[in-house]
Amino acid sequence: MKWIREYVRIALFNVFYSKLRSFLTMLGIVVGVASVITVLAVGNGVRGDVMANESTTTVTIGVDMNATADVNLITFNDLEAIRLQLGERITGVVASQLRIGLADSGQNRYEVYATFTLPDGLLDPEQHGMLRGQYFDEAHVRNGSLVGIINMHSALMMYGTTDVVGMEIDITLHQTVQTIRIIGVRYFDEDQIRGLEDTVALLNADMPVFIELPHTAYEAWGGVGQRFPSATVYLVEGADDVEVATSIIRILSSRHLSSGEGLFIREQLINWGIVESLLDLITTFVVIVAGISLLVGGIGVMNIMLVSVTERKREIGIRKALGAKTGSIIIQFLIESTIISGIGGVIGILIGVSLSHLISESDLIEVSTHISVASIVLTTLFSCSVGIIFGIYPARKAAKLSPIEALRDL
Repeated sequence: MKWIREYVRIALFNVFYSKLRSFLTMLGIVVGVASVITVLAVGNGVRGDVMANESTTTVTIGVDMNATADVNLITFNDLEAIRLQLGERITGVVASQLRIGLADSGQNRYEVYATFTLPDGLLDPEQHGMLRGQYFDEAHVRNGSLVGIINMHSALMMYGTTDVVGMEIDITLHQTVQTIRIIGVRYFDEDQIRGLEDTVALLNADMPVFIELPHTAYEAWGGVGQRFPSATVYLVEGADDVEVATSIIRILSSRHLSSGEGLFIREQLINWGIVESLLDLITTFVVIVAGISLLVGGIGVMNIMLVSVTERKREIGIRKALGAKTGSIIIQFLIESTIISGIGGVIGILIGVSLSHLISESDLIEVSTHISVASIVLTTLFSCSVGIIFGIYPARKAAKLSPIEALRDL
């Protein structure tokens, strides 16, 4: 062990004797390690942020349009059967139809998105509760009442205030006008408003009015309010969404045997498996690109070690003349190249960790980062491996020098 300590001491002396040259040699390793650490930290953070939204609070089962021409197969009685059989695994069942028409507030006319739905629409976990008034109830549904709930943004856009409960608006659908009494205003937060405005601006359209009505009210415009293309259930916390989806498909299929088989499928806006695979693919690609700089740094290490062999011919010749073995000279030069790469790796890790922290704290980029111990360990081992691999050729060249040839320059 004493001779190893001596080799390390000599290697450190040589590294710090030519500080600028050593630093420039390490630079490729520093950049490579810092890049890999930062990319992995950002990739892990983004994956964590994205997959945090994977938690499923709703399950939607729809009619497969490839299996039947009649997409409005789901009935109100189907929804009641789902509610009864799923019991405590769900908090609510809804089905809805979206129709686009015109809304007249008496002052201006707006495009309106009218959603005909059920009272459980109030429980939608993706929306906020009531700001004013109330949501429609079962009595409104039974009577086909012409009442509606608008969101806060629509109220402000049409009337300049959210105090609109009791006011009336005329809604035109299918060239038929019906007067709707507003009985409630749903809260709408700034993020929802901003997202909606961005979407509307992207489509180069005017901001529409959004209103929710009892599904039976659609009959006032000549529509069918008792049949739907899909059904959505709201899950209780901890409920298995796959199990619930399978149960709903089984319930609906058993109630529509005469219409055929394979009529119902689960509707998913996002396939989280594909999203995770895509994130892994992107992260891997960027890490490979960043890793190229590590290889470039390794070439730099090999180059400077070859220069070092040339400069230290006399030292090598004297050592070999005094009986130094080939293996000991190889080990000395490998230790030196490994130390250069190792120091570069440590500096790269510090820079990578700092960059990751700055990115997560930055207000310009809303991205969280997560630095794993595994990524630090792997990059450290890789940087040291680069030093060993790219130091082998210079070390072997130094060990193969003939003492006579090496001492000829004395």
